[in-house]
Amino acid sequence: MCIRDVLKNHFSIDELRNILEAKNKNYLIVGELSSNKVYLQFEGKLNGSAVVWNACICTIDDYAQRHVIDKDPKQFIDIKIEKEIYWLKIALNIKQINKAAIERTIIMMRKYKRLQVGRHEYGVRSKTH
Repeated sequence: MCIRDVLKNHFSIDELRNILEAKNKNYLIVGELSSNKVYLQFEGKLNGSAVVWNACICTIDDYAQRHVIDKDPKQFIDIKIEKEIYWLKIALNIKQINKAAIERTIIMMRKYKRLQVGRHEYGVRSKTH
């Protein structure tokens, strides 16, 4: 299933902040944990501006079920912007996506200062297993 099909509500940064504050949460999640893939929305920055990330975080194994991958695939971050909506796909070399993995990923995205549109690969699987 496509991230755009799952995350149908596209919030402004102020709307997301209000929802998160009302729910006392740091992110909105669609789906159950632990799983191979989750969809979520959270606040972050791109080029110094606050944005709402509409994200899919999946395992490399889940990604490999629908895409051709290298024998030793790398983890990746893929950033797209369409009609002022910020899409984020992240594939991680872990067995399951759980709360800890989500929280580490959000921290990573918030700390990474030089994010750019496009696909960014890092760390081969054999070195992260």
